Amino acid sequence: MLVCDDFATRANRFRTLIKSEGLVLRPCAYDALSAIMIEKAGFRVVGTTGYGISASLIGQPDIGLVGYGEMVERVRTIVNAVSVPVDVDADTGYGNAMNVYWTVKNFAGIGASGVRIEDQVWPKRCGHMEGKQIIPTEEMVRKIKAAVKARDEANPFMIIGARTDARSVLGFKAVIERAKAYADAGADYIYVESPESMEEVETLVKEIPVPIAFNIIPGGRTPPFTLKQLEEAGVRYLSVPMVCLYPAVKAMQEALDALKNKDLETMVKLGVSWREFNEIVGLSEWRRLELELLPESELEEKYGTTDIEEIMSKEKSKTEAKWNKVR
Repeated sequence: MLVCDDFATRANRFRTLIKSEGLVLRPCAYDALSAIMIEKAGFRVVGTTGYGISASLIGQPDIGLVGYGEMVERVRTIVNAVSVPVDVDADTGYGNAMNVYWTVKNFAGIGASGVRIEDQVWPKRCGHMEGKQIIPTEEMVRKIKAAVKARDEANPFMIIGARTDARSVLGFKAVIERAKAYADAGADYIYVESPESMEEVETLVKEIPVPIAFNIIPGGRTPPFTLKQLEEAGVRYLSVPMVCLYPAVKAMQEALDALKNKDLETMVKLGVSWREFNEIVGLSEWRRLELELLPESELEEKYGTTDIEEIMSKEKSKTEAKWNKVR
């Protein structure tokens, strides 16, 4: 199975990005809309967050309740929504090395530019939670090699990331040993969950022969390092899984509280406008596509005109003008 040229191009852009100097930020999406917002904000890569997908898809914590099939479908919608590379959190690969091979091959097929797997026992849990268990180093090495094999067959540009949760289970020495073994097995970068000091970060960057990655979760186990500290230490890749999810939840709470208190004006001011939201999801582009693909008679029947600007102007005058008084 070979991927299309667009998917290969995106993966190649991601590979170039990972190899470049400086800190690459990986804001994470939990659905297609959050991915669109990340791209519109100007970021060069979109990550996916298993934590956020579990919360948004089934309303449950990240404790291994979302399986392979559900994750593939959610990632497919995210990849289709944006034009930048998408780096996928694929949990443990959903089984043994055979499952990892199948997982990576299929994520490549739907356009993932990168896939990251971790060394937790399945069902896994968020790396910042208690009660984690990890598999033997040798088993994870086999998984990485399976991922590399699948990558080479499907999309040679694709990035393979390896995550270790050994810090909170076996200690820092085990992190170093595993990180080196995972790099030797072919991982393009090593993601270390929850280092406990800047000294540990600097040691990892110095001793591991591939780029080092971490994540930052407000209130999580990773200390509140600054971006400047991480960049100066030589960290190359930083995931920010909650950058969209936590603010969205807070905004929903505030808007719902306003509505419950019958404060419609505050509720309206907390959100974007009808027209702004339609632009975010690309309504004007779909209107233009209608003009290209539908017969003029149908357009006249729908809108009374075939002029796209007139159509959009009508919608604006009939909706936003009224609500601007409230906003």
